[in-house]
Amino acid sequence: MTLKEAAARLTAKGIEDGRAEARRLFRHFGSFADYELLSPTLECDSEALSEAIARREKREPLQYIIGEVDFYRESYKVTPDCLIPRQDTEVLVDYAVKNLPEGARILDLCTGSGCVGLSVINNVKGATAVLLDISEGALTVAKENAERLGLSDRVTLVCCDATKTKIDGRFDAVLSNPPYVTDSAYKELEAEIYFEPKLAFVGGTDGGDLYRAITPLYSDTANEGFIAYEIGYDQAELITEIAEENDLSARIIPDLSGNSRVAVLRKEKP
Repeated sequence: MTLKEAAARLTAKGIEDGRAEARRLFRHFGSFADYELLSPTLECDSEALSEAIARREKREPLQYIIGEVDFYRESYKVTPDCLIPRQDTEVLVDYAVKNLPEGARILDLCTGSGCVGLSVINNVKGATAVLLDISEGALTVAKENAERLGLSDRVTLVCCDATKTKIDGRFDAVLSNPPYVTDSAYKELEAEIYFEPKLAFVGGTDGGDLYRAITPLYSDTANEGFIAYEIGYDQAELITEIAEENDLSARIIPDLSGNSRVAVLRKEKP
């Protein structure tokens, strides 16, 4: 199979940038140098590559096929047990990194691959994290990512339901990229989404179920520290209402496209 043929196959299946994805797969499974990938006649007869192209034709996410994704300057392992980290989530990480003190203790709820909590403590000197998820499979991935980054001794893993169990102890920040897609919106998403765990996406009728459950559990953290959530582009009003119901204020931070992306909840000082 040539690079041109692989790109054509992917494009024919509705993949937006079939050429770039074909190059990525050739690089990963064929170990080609960048200059070689400039030639459309580049050929690779690897069975693994053929299988990878076939999987991508079925719209399985490229990140699952390769088994990793770049996030906040590091490479994270991903499997179908966890949500694929998105660039938008780096806004949440960036806020935490810039606003936490050295030696901070954080709680990352719905951690998935661990990308949020691990990226934060990897960039805050002496920081530690409790990574919590309801999925044992996701926590296995988070554990492997902690090992890859050399952070195992600064991480505690907890498997439980974040909406029903409060983790004891003092935290400087509670961070979460929880499921926040509405039930109706989930049905209209692109094909690749349905390879990811539904549990990591859907947040109820208005997408706010987990925000409502988590916020009162950790409102005490917002007295001296903060709660920071990733939110949907249209959920600023929703999260502000939830914050006010818990006597907190909400600051909305946009992503690079100008859409609402992160909500920071704090206790207003008298």
